[in-house]
Amino acid sequence: MLASGWLPAGLLWLATVATLWFFEVPPATTIVFTLYLAAGIALPGTLWWRFFHRSGGFFVADVAAGLALGYVGEVFVYIVARLLGLPLLVLAWPIGTVAVFLLVPSLRRCWRTAADAPVPPLLWRWALTLIAGMTLLWSFKFYRQYGLRYPYNSTPDTDSTFHLALLGEAKHHMPMVIPWITGEPLYYHWFVYPEMAASSWVTGIEPQVLLLRLSVLPMLMAFAVLIAVLARKVTGGWWSGVAASVLTLFALSPDPYNWVAWDFFVNLAFGTLEDGSSLRLTVWTGPTQTFGALLMVPLMIVLVDRLRGPAREWRGWVLFTLLLCGVMGAKAIYLPLLFCGLLLVVAAELVFRRTLHRGALIGLGITLAGLVFAQLVLFGGTSQGTELKPLTALVSGSLAGTTGYRSKAVLAVLLLFCWMCIWGGLAGLVRRRLPEPAVVAMIGVGVAGAAATLLTGQSGDSQRFFVEGGRPYLAVAAIVGLHALLPAGRMTVRRAGALIGFVVLGMAITQVVVRAGRTDVPTVHSTGSEAALTRAVVLPYAALAVAAVVVTVALLLARRRLPALRGMTVALVVALLAGFAINTTFENYYQVVWDSKHTGWKNVVNAKGEVIVSKGVLEAGRWLRDHSDPDDLVATNAHCQLWNKECSDLHFSMTAYSERRMLVEGWGFTTTAHVEAERLGMWVGSVPYWRPEILADNDAAFGRPSPQTVGTLRDRYGVRWLFVDESQNNVSPQLSAFATERYRSGVAVVYELPSA
Repeated sequence: MLASGWLPAGLLWLATVATLWFFEVPPATTIVFTLYLAAGIALPGTLWWRFFHRSGGFFVADVAAGLALGYVGEVFVYIVARLLGLPLLVLAWPIGTVAVFLLVPSLRRCWRTAADAPVPPLLWRWALTLIAGMTLLWSFKFYRQYGLRYPYNSTPDTDSTFHLALLGEAKHHMPMVIPWITGEPLYYHWFVYPEMAASSWVTGIEPQVLLLRLSVLPMLMAFAVLIAVLARKVTGGWWSGVAASVLTLFALSPDPYNWVAWDFFVNLAFGTLEDGSSLRLTVWTGPTQTFGALLMVPLMIVLVDRLRGPAREWRGWVLFTLLLCGVMGAKAIYLPLLFCGLLLVVAAELVFRRTLHRGALIGLGITLAGLVFAQLVLFGGTSQGTELKPLTALVSGSLAGTTGYRSKAVLAVLLLFCWMCIWGGLAGLVRRRLPEPAVVAMIGVGVAGAAATLLTGQSGDSQRFFVEGGRPYLAVAAIVGLHALLPAGRMTVRRAGALIGFVVLGMAITQVVVRAGRTDVPTVHSTGSEAALTRAVVLPYAALAVAAVVVTVALLLARRRLPALRGMTVALVVALLAGFAINTTFENYYQVVWDSKHTGWKNVVNAKGEVIVSKGVLEAGRWLRDHSDPDDLVATNAHCQLWNKECSDLHFSMTAYSERRMLVEGWGFTTTAHVEAERLGMWVGSVPYWRPEILADNDAAFGRPSPQTVGTLRDRYGVRWLFVDESQNNVSPQLSAFATERYRSGVAVVYELPSA
């Protein structure tokens, strides 16, 4: 029984059901979602993956990659189905696939795992299950703060209502537009919304439940598994897959400070210095990144084969192109990074081996075509507020934001030390003249992501996603380097124990440094001078660096007497540095448990947070959705979303819960808003609306209702409904004389406009 591969997966699923039930998702809902995920997405994706890939993959690898490919198929079929006005036609994807693979004799082999497929060791299965379980445990941090009903859904962040509004748009319209203002095209990486919309149509599950509870979990778990599959594919060692997954998810910037950072960074789990963490809360509040991250890994798995195998193998290139099309619209950052990685392969092969790598050139051509299409069609040729702003990520990050410290030179040195701790294994690649092309491509992807984050800035601080996108491939390359550092590239039980021991030693050293530090946040005011603040910021990191040097010297001296250390010194130092980094994850998990014990395990309302969703908006929004046509236009008085006690334009909740297009609600996070923010040199949440006449007509109907003002909304703009938030204090008590009140809940009221 314990040797069964199904046991760890079954236990993980039961733990997931129990967790979701605790956070108010009934088991029946989870079961329905699981059935659709398995039969409607993973099954057809796995069958096509086996048809195209043909590499003798083992079951877990095929299913994880098949889930990603299944998402791609589901998205494209749903787009067509929604265009036809038949959203449930998305079921043609699983039904058609199953029929084809049952009726065509030559395809029936795809129902079985290849006979020569490797069998994962039992320890590998349990280790990956544990890692997936850790992502489930980490989700507690999100679930406990992002409730599904008032008041527990009232103080999340504006990203959640932003994504929920776009999910509602995808559920009812194709092509999509920005739904919270009129006349604004959607230039965005939007493929995750059709995925969730399709899931909602088929299962009947509320979009909010999919967004805040269900949809991201399998993406995150499959991502963890696929990173392990990729690393194992490159090195051939099962241990390397587990190590790569751990490094990708859990090795973060070392945090040697004993003070607590600003609440914003703590709540979203941002590192002290930028580390591209795959587990900060943007994994939930930014599902586009999570979706893109998942789809990118099987694309890289296919690329490994294409860089190693014959360039003319057509099935592989078709699969590469299909996955690339999915990545293209899932997240904008990935194709530029992939292009840089392949360009590095071409350049390295030309310089060091005096040859043109045909596989890299083909991949480069396909990527360039996808990049051009995405930039011109999906993103409208816009930059979305991204521009050249070197080291912006340093001064807008947690350390600078908490302490007010602004020396870019010092922060850059500290950042490089943090990155050395996370990806120290890259040192092992120096021993080789030139790594294989697949590893060079991953280094190119990772370095391009890090460089883009350091060299650019974006009005919504989204330049950080570049390093997050490149992080997994630097992690895999670092494990390849660690593999090279081991004598004969072999991992034994003794060596594994030694490496784990040095990771623990690194964590212990970090704990000592933290406990010895100050507990109050240092600022220029509290320390007395800029020089004193510099010492307070630098010395804890200097202590870690000194400790690493001391341990390195001790190892060099000890290897003369301990032959077992010979050939392992550098690998052990890499493990020590990784311990500095993994300690941050340990602290993050400890903080989740501590916070939960002291402030509640679920339905936690952020007392310091601004109200994002007013009382009754959820109920009134759903009433409006159920009693109106998807093409009905709605006007609302709710524009001001408080942010740090000031109005911002990031109000999306009325659109999000009604799943209806607004004349004007908020206007932030749009292409025009980013352009205006760049032009005016201000935050995207503060830009004034660029169509003031529409805003004036809209607000006149609420503040000065009359046959003329209300008639203007109806006759000039085609508005049929008014969705009011009475907490905004800009609504006349006379409004009911000119519009019919149809529903009221809390401070939310729905009015229907009279016909002309």
